[in-house]
Formats: sequence, structure tokens, C-alpha cells
Amino acid sequence: MFVNGIVVQSYVDNSYRGIDGSGFGKNSAQNWFLNDREDISDYFVSYYDEKIGKTYWNLEDHTWIAACNDMDYIYAYVREAEKRKIKYRLLLCETDVPDPKFDGSDLEKRFLGYDYAYGTGDNYSAVYNEVPFVFPQFKLNQYGLFQTREEIEKYIAAREEFKRTHPPLTLEEGVFDIFRLHEITGVK
Repeated sequence: MFVNGIVVQSYVDNSYRGIDGSGFGKNSAQNWFLNDREDISDYFVSYYDEKIGKTYWNLEDHTWIAACNDMDYIYAYVREAEKRKIKYRLLLCETDVPDPKFDGSDLEKRFLGYDYAYGTGDNYSAVYNEVPFVFPQFKLNQYGLFQTREEIEKYIAAREEFKRTHPPLTLEEGVFDIFRLHEITGVK
């Protein structure tokens, strides 16, 4: 897997700690939460659009994940969130998609698990939105994610079989990626 970079996500106190950041619902986190504010510097939005959110431009060849590999931008984002007293967390993302590339070796991190989600900005997660309701036979870890790559691949196979045997659009359609996630706990 490639280490793609960091996603800044609003902090919510729930058992799911994955990449889904749509912000829908009371206990749902939001990815890149400053970008939706009217009172935010244009720097954050324009940088995101040019350097991070370009997943929308690459849907056909799917070569980009909406993660940041620029620590200066991450630090600026975090400082702005702290100034506004917004709780956040930092997710280190690894996928099979080659870009962006990020070293990340100087980060202290805690392994969270494997998620299956869109590579785009809100990162809709099939694991978060489907496993508890459609696939309860799969057991998730304490972070609401799969513990191993093997387990998530079994889920993906079951999901594909479900799509073949049920009416179209019963499950979310789109380009999903396997995410190996870590929560950043510090910088060495």
C-alpha cells in the first residue's frame, strides 16, 4: 500500500473512527471541516481545491486520494481549528492508489484498521454505512473497522455478491478504495 497523506477530520465521540467524513447526522465527523465555513480564509479552500480535492478530476483513471502530503498546510489547518476551538483528529491514510505520496515516518500513530470508502473529500464509507445494517455477520474492531486486510477483502467479496443478487442501487455505487488507517498521536 502507498502512504498517501493526512485527512483532517472533526472529532466526534463515537465508536467509528474511520475515514467517512460526510458530516451527516449528529454523530458523524466531517473531513476538511473548515472549508465549508464562510468566515474562513480563501487560502484553505483554494489550497484544498488545487492540491487535495483533485480526486474529482481523476475519477476515470482513479490515481489520486483526497489526502494532504504537505505538513505546512496541515499545521496551518490545525492552528486555525485550535484558534476556533474546534476539536479534530488526524488520519494517516494508506491505499493502493499511488498518489499523493507521503513519508509519514516521523509521525507517532495508532493503527485503527481497514475501511472501504470513496477516495474523494467526504470519503463515504461502505463499512460505516453498510456493515451494521446489511452485513452484520462481519465483526468490526473497537474502532468500527476491519482489523486485517484479509477480513476486509472477505467483506468486499460478500458485498459484490450481494450487488449481483439484489436490485440495482440497493448499495451505494462508486469507486471505492481500501484504506489502511492510523490516527496520528504526535510528531517525533
